[in-house]
Order: sequence, then C-alpha cells, then structure tokens
Amino acid sequence: MTDKEFMNIALKEAEKALKRGDYPAGCVIARNGKLIVKSSSSKLTTKDATAHAEINAIRKACKILNSSFLDGCMVYITVEPCLMCANAIIRARIKKVVYGTEHKEYGNKKSFDILKENGIGTDIKIIKGIKELESKRLVKKFMDFVGVVE
Repeated sequence: MTDKEFMNIALKEAEKALKRGDYPAGCVIARNGKLIVKSSSSKLTTKDATAHAEINAIRKACKILNSSFLDGCMVYITVEPCLMCANAIIRARIKKVVYGTEHKEYGNKKSFDILKENGIGTDIKIIKGIKELESKRLVKKFMDFVGVVE
C-alpha cells in the first residue's frame, strides 16, 4: 500500500473519533507495506490524557508483534504528533512518520525538532502534508464544535 492509502485509513479513524466527540486524530502503523494496526484518539471519551491516537496504536502494535519495539514499522497520523507522541514513536524505534497537517497548538517549534536538538530521534524520517486538506478539515470541524477559534 502507498502512503496515501495508509493516510486514507488514518483519516477514517479520525472521522470515527470526531463522531464520538474526541479530537479527530487517526493513526495507522504498518510494516513492509502491510497494515498492523489502526487507531484513533480516545482522550476525551476515556478521560485518559495519554490516549492519543499514536499512543493507542503503539500499544496495540506492541501487543500484536509481541515486542516493546516496532523496528521496521511506519506511522501514518492525520495530525502532527505532540511531544509525548513523538517521543513514544522514537522510543518504539519507528523510523518513518507521515502526517497530514501541523497543529498550531504546539507553536512554531516542532516536536521532532525539539527532540532532535537533544540528540533524540536524529535518524527518523518525517514526511508531512500527505492528505493535508482532509486532515485540516477534520480539525476545523472539531474546533468549530467545541467553540475554539484558531
């Protein structure tokens, strides 16, 4: 499967999150062109501050692959990972991250840039802007729903 095809799956996960009132982030973890897991944000519905789409997906993938490490895996996420998720991605040894849209909430400093400044994750490949418009639309729908003006 291609990056765009995996991002389409992540977008469907983000739509599921939005429908249940959660932040519209969807995540896919794949290896060797095959889907391992798909997940979405469940922070608001589970009342768990760590239940971001990436963390949920990493937990599931580790169980499925029976490993603490996700060597050879790639992450596809609709929204740029926060600092917590970027660190978890690096700690899981994922080497490629593809994301749709950036998130203003985290400011001008990007999460992976902050980690790289500290010598963490310097070898990770980041690709941004895949399915950007679709990802932005979902974030905007959520922000309109909760009454946040960007």
